[in-house]
Amino acid sequence: MGSASTLPLAGLRVIEVGAVIAAPFCASLLADLGAEVIKVEPPGEGDPFRAMGASVNNVPLRWGVAWRNNRCLTMDLKSEVDKRRFEILVCSADVFIENNRPGALDRLGFGYDRLSRLNPRLVLVSISGFGQKGPDALRPGFGKIAEAMSGQVAVTGRPDAAPYHIGFSLADTSSGLSGVFAIALILYLRDVEKRERGAYVDIALFEPLLRMQECQFALREKIGRAPMRQGSNDPYSWGVASDVAIACHVCADGAWLAIMTRPASPQAPADLRAFVAARPTDAALKDLAALGVEAARVHDGLSLAQSAYFRERGDVQQYRHSALGELTVPGVPPRVYGSADRHVFRTPAVGEDNDWLAGVAEK
Repeated sequence: MGSASTLPLAGLRVIEVGAVIAAPFCASLLADLGAEVIKVEPPGEGDPFRAMGASVNNVPLRWGVAWRNNRCLTMDLKSEVDKRRFEILVCSADVFIENNRPGALDRLGFGYDRLSRLNPRLVLVSISGFGQKGPDALRPGFGKIAEAMSGQVAVTGRPDAAPYHIGFSLADTSSGLSGVFAIALILYLRDVEKRERGAYVDIALFEPLLRMQECQFALREKIGRAPMRQGSNDPYSWGVASDVAIACHVCADGAWLAIMTRPASPQAPADLRAFVAARPTDAALKDLAALGVEAARVHDGLSLAQSAYFRERGDVQQYRHSALGELTVPGVPPRVYGSADRHVFRTPAVGEDNDWLAGVAEK
């Protein structure tokens, strides 16, 4: 498929048949960089994520922001008519992303063997709770269960308290990001190294986080202990820099600062809590910098949106949404210089692009 766009993934066609977070997040990252993403949903309510969380004008905010720039088609993959339509779509695609329970697509007649016969160049990414094979493969997958399994939760929180889960979908989004990495690798092998065929990628939700916890096995084997919770005082959670401490203190205007002290900052105030509490945010940051102390505001959604720094970098951007009105959204990392295109923002309704498929079939 040709495209006049200068975004890096222009011309790449992606089918996403998933729900809630992992597969749609993976696809949305590709859409941000210019890929044409076609989301296939069941007729009626579509992806359950459309109905989750706070809504404005009957548009759920998380759906309206997160799954941007997709085409949205509805198909009943148990229907012979829609199965044929789906086959036409698959034959035109480069990438297929899904996060259904293992075996679900096979039962519909669209497992990898069938998809690869329809389109040998197809790259298929499957994200599931426990992977496509193994004794737990058929268990349902949940991000917070995966985070607990990965080793990440064990190092989050204070050592004298219960372990914590962090406040967003880390396992799902990490798996989506790993999917993008795998897709880029296989497309390189397919199109640059001329391997011709696509490949099948199997990602379990806990695996990317387990990889990030890279020293937990070696510590247990060679030192006799695994990484454990140290609150904020051990920034690496494994005892590399016991003389470095990180703590959060509140400023006079109610904002919080994260402050790191280390041997290279001997001028740090003896009572950081009192030092920060006596100053508003900007003054506290300026005075700490003068003393050689590293600090940053603990940002939230409001302060990020109001920050001139993040807006100048393009990390926070403004869009006009047809139903939500003016909307502040995250920018697009990684930043790719040399692209003349401005990233668009579009959140279609269920089945809004059904007529578009007719043009694909004609080709």
